[in-house]
Amino acid sequence: MGNKKNFIGVIDLGTTSVRFIIFNLKGVIISESYKSIKQFYPSLGWVEEDPNEIWESTQNVISEGMLKSSIEPPDIIALGICNQRESIVVWNKEDGNPLSNVIVWQDRRTSERCDQLKNSGYESIIKDKTGLVLDPYFSATKLEWLLKNDNSLNKYLKKSNLVFGTVDSWVIYKLTDQHLTDVSNASRTMLFNINDLSWDVELLDIFNIPESILPDVLPSFGNSIYGHTKKDSILKHQIPICSVFGDQQASLFGHRCFSKYDVKSTFGTGTFLMMNTGNKRLSSNSNLLTTVFYQSNKGDVFYALEGSIYNTGSVFQWLKDELGIIHDYNEIGEITAGLDYQSNLFFVPAFTGLGAPYWDPYASGIIIGISRSTSKKEIIRAAEESIAYGVCDLVAAIEKDTGVKLTKIKIDGGVSKNDSFCQVLSDLTGIKVIKFPVKEITALGAMYGAGLGIGIWENPLQIGESSTYFEFHSKIGEKLRKKLYKNWCRAVSRSRNWIIDGYKS
Repeated sequence: MGNKKNFIGVIDLGTTSVRFIIFNLKGVIISESYKSIKQFYPSLGWVEEDPNEIWESTQNVISEGMLKSSIEPPDIIALGICNQRESIVVWNKEDGNPLSNVIVWQDRRTSERCDQLKNSGYESIIKDKTGLVLDPYFSATKLEWLLKNDNSLNKYLKKSNLVFGTVDSWVIYKLTDQHLTDVSNASRTMLFNINDLSWDVELLDIFNIPESILPDVLPSFGNSIYGHTKKDSILKHQIPICSVFGDQQASLFGHRCFSKYDVKSTFGTGTFLMMNTGNKRLSSNSNLLTTVFYQSNKGDVFYALEGSIYNTGSVFQWLKDELGIIHDYNEIGEITAGLDYQSNLFFVPAFTGLGAPYWDPYASGIIIGISRSTSKKEIIRAAEESIAYGVCDLVAAIEKDTGVKLTKIKIDGGVSKNDSFCQVLSDLTGIKVIKFPVKEITALGAMYGAGLGIGIWENPLQIGESSTYFEFHSKIGEKLRKKLYKNWCRAVSRSRNWIIDGYKS
């Protein structure tokens, strides 16, 4: 590729942050820049973000990343994008300006609408076509709600100027003027048929959504498949965008989970356990999601089973920002050091309801089993344990669906930096936990996709895996593990169906 230096840039559009990461062609991080994204909570269960802030932060981190690394735009031979999924944006395609706030995947405002659809018998139709459960987590009811409740959008709809996308689609449009997304993100909208890989007319009719506002859907990677950045963009150069993945699919890809039944779990804002199920979809009988893993530049499609938990890193953020009982995330392991497992104190972090396998939008967070001797360190430890118990729920479901006994899980995400948590996870699941020293596995997956797109590798199996990793093995017995998990299930049952009045507009 000539004598110039060659690098791949990845735009990582997370739930509460935006990053720009520059990799060399061996997957080593050369530069990383970061901006946090503010969330808004206009009503109970509502979660929003400012799309202009996301775009401005994207430009800022790109500028900072290039400056810090002294890398020039011509040295970036490809871009990849990974992003928070399910969150929705609508904008004016004439001027590229947003027409509302982002409604974030955590938002619960359409819980009653989902109940209506279930009562009308649409649940099985939606699951058969999309692989998803009927829940406000996904994009369809969010978009339907916005079009119905924001009258200012009508004039843009009438002029055919309103367009919709997930966050990847929004940033692609700002960079290229192209209205596009990939199959992994489309498969999370509850509007996309994962059997024939197309927007589904029947689903669009159910949710009252015009097909004209939807983006074109492309494979997850390919050479300049998403066009080139505009010359007047922040990059001041035409750089091909060669990969787009929803963040959890990107993480599965970054972990090199290319074999059937490979599993990873990401611990970011939420927890996401995902298994590669090969080139045929596997339906879940245990309330897991069937989703598209990726589609290659050669048209091959791979599917995954997934369990999603809404609150993980947000639990520790709450302990820090709202309660003030921790001041730095790195101190969690120190505070809880020496504590044994608590068989009576449980923290169920259902701040925005419960995800898989319960799918209860009306559940509420609880801390149960408090006594006069309970101190902040026991509360912090219970929070740490709660995340691992959530994974236990998902492991039980995925093993039931596949008949495969899990022996190892590859992990990543901010919470996994804490070795104390990694040991708790192995103890409570009874499964070997593998952690790689690479900080940004999700971005690495998008980097791998972009590299495949421009021909650095011909197929995923050519991508080498790091020989450096850390293993954690369970240190508790099966009898204690079963007792603790049984009590966790009791605690969860007490958190469920708490918000009896629902979420009102």
